[in-house]
Amino acid sequence: MRNLTPCCICRSSESTIVYPATTTAIAAPERLNPYSGHYQINRCCGCGLIFSSPIYDEEGVKDLYTHYSESNVTDDEVGNVKRTMAGYYGLARPFLPTRERFLDIGCDVGLLLEIAVDDGFAHVQGLEPVQPPREAAKLRVPSADISSSFYEDAELPAAAFDAIALVHVLDHLAHPEQHLKRVWCHLKPGGVAIAVVHNVESLLGRVMGERFPVFNYFHHYFFSKRTLAALFAAHGFEPLRIVSTRNVYSLAFFLERNPLLPNRTRKAIARASRALLVGRMPVSLAVGNIGIVARKI
Repeated sequence: MRNLTPCCICRSSESTIVYPATTTAIAAPERLNPYSGHYQINRCCGCGLIFSSPIYDEEGVKDLYTHYSESNVTDDEVGNVKRTMAGYYGLARPFLPTRERFLDIGCDVGLLLEIAVDDGFAHVQGLEPVQPPREAAKLRVPSADISSSFYEDAELPAAAFDAIALVHVLDHLAHPEQHLKRVWCHLKPGGVAIAVVHNVESLLGRVMGERFPVFNYFHHYFFSKRTLAALFAAHGFEPLRIVSTRNVYSLAFFLERNPLLPNRTRKAIARASRALLVGRMPVSLAVGNIGIVARKI
């Protein structure tokens, strides 16, 4: 296990405990259900950043992903998730210097890459260490260069990309500041980074407290609009916009994942909605995510 100090924003080594770890004996990564609990949750005394610590060491974090076999996108939700990704892309579109090279870190099934191609990008590249979504991305965007590498291991040209996307990436990392230093190096002058993370200060986060679903073994950082902007500003970026984002899913999807209801109840309601066909209706909701567009300066 490793401690995530000093703080990735303000470099303070002082923190207070928000929630103790759910268990003192965490299973090996290959045997752990990432959603079965959370690490110790802390608050930085310098800037207020909420973070997990101690966590697995670097190899343990990688193992957690390489032994996880699910995609974030089910077949019946692909169209809805593409609408969500189009919203993320739209945040950055007015600030793109050109449309030559686009990189998506953690590209999943390739929806954001497909949107970039449709918008005229000449070369798109994705990194996805989880095999099932990676293979799906290769089929979806045959022209894309898609690798199994983690970003920290990938060999990429310096000052080459107009835009680099990190959708639900930064909060999963052990050292997001190191990723942002690499992103800064790989962007062209004036190029933009697009990042989306969960908002720990969202209404859902405040209502759920320790039961906030984002508190799990996949997540190491829990940002607010203020701390996310501070992270980028501390590492050579000019935040251009930071906003609450919306997710598009079917009504049944939202009903089945409602964290305020018992598991059996929400599954029954979702099944009933699908049977009545109303469950297939797309719904756009602000469910507690934030997006940032930041320019390399």
